[in-house]
Amino acid sequence: MGSLRDRLSAAGWTLPDYDGRGLANLPATVLATLGAREERDMLPLRDLDPSLADGVRSVVVILADGLGWDQLHRLCERRDTPFLASLLERARARDQAQLLEATSVFPSTTAAAVTTLNTARTPQEHGNLAYFCWLEEFGQVTQMLRWGPATQRRGSYFDDGTRDATAYRLVTSMHARLAERGARSYLIEPEIFRREAMTRMHAAEAGFVGYVLPSTLGVRLQQLLDRRPWGSALAYVYAYWAGVDTVAHLYGPRSPEHSLEAALLDRALEHALAGRPPGETLVLLTADHGHAEVDPAQLVDLEGDAELRSLLRNPIAGEPRLAFLHTDRPDAVRDRIQAHWPGVFTLFDRDEAIAEGLFGRGDASAARRRVGDLCAMLSGPRAATIVRVDGQAVLHRGAHGGMSSDEMRIPIIAWRA
Repeated sequence: MGSLRDRLSAAGWTLPDYDGRGLANLPATVLATLGAREERDMLPLRDLDPSLADGVRSVVVILADGLGWDQLHRLCERRDTPFLASLLERARARDQAQLLEATSVFPSTTAAAVTTLNTARTPQEHGNLAYFCWLEEFGQVTQMLRWGPATQRRGSYFDDGTRDATAYRLVTSMHARLAERGARSYLIEPEIFRREAMTRMHAAEAGFVGYVLPSTLGVRLQQLLDRRPWGSALAYVYAYWAGVDTVAHLYGPRSPEHSLEAALLDRALEHALAGRPPGETLVLLTADHGHAEVDPAQLVDLEGDAELRSLLRNPIAGEPRLAFLHTDRPDAVRDRIQAHWPGVFTLFDRDEAIAEGLFGRGDASAARRRVGDLCAMLSGPRAATIVRVDGQAVLHRGAHGGMSSDEMRIPIIAWRA
């Protein structure tokens, strides 16, 4: 029968790489470049040209949420993103730039990936494993980006100030580790993120540089690089662009809306970075995941299946492409899913997935609590309703969280500025 990894690979899934060719190795690269990596940390990016990191005094990581490997190449081929296309041309010519193909973490989702970028720890270690997780601490399915009830669009458990968000984090941030070494770090993010639970839990030690309109990201990044408020210290700057992911969800990763949003990102980056001669700054542009095209007409309503819910210990959680099923009757759940949706789901056991390192490495106690006993993964143009938010099913045309190539393969573009 073979191992789970062998079975998934044989079925065409793209497995996460934590050994030097994955998103989890990018924060380790930042730490190594700035002299803060420790022996217990992940390996740095295995294939990064050493000359790009030689003599670096500051590192800029730009996260284009949802801009997968294939999406980037389509955009560049159509000249929707001329600045990014020029970087790919430089990489092909080996002109002080490099393009690396990497994988996302698993699940391939923002909650897991962004926490990895802020902590240099894998999802298994930091515990923010999916957009929706069952949290025993609160006795409900939680939306993990804002740490609030999943069935509501707004609100966090920490809004009233009676709970300390940092008491619930499982690992320290890489910003704190950099500060211990005398380095400075900064976040360039939407202003609404300033007091978000995720920021308070995993990035409180960084200077927050907010923006209201997405186009202002380029202005803020340019200003920060021009002013260099860190002086002679080493520095890390993390800049986040949300729009590509949003339009891919709403309209699809091949839509004209997606192309135009990516063009706006391209223009913002050109404003901040074009024309800067290679200097002491290493720039790493990447994505947290890509997008699979999905058809809302083929939505699988897991949450609406009363018989399935009766077999579960907790409500369904996870991702629209990867459902977490907490159950004491896994065989009955398998039988129900296979009978009701034959051939639609790839089912696998949580403990086997942990044993084979799909969620990363290290202490697995949080993963055992938060990942369902059984995982149900979707492929093709399908997603699932796992939680109804304000009573409504989510109808997206782009989705992620699973292991298809479109979801898992991400670019890393490296150059000096």
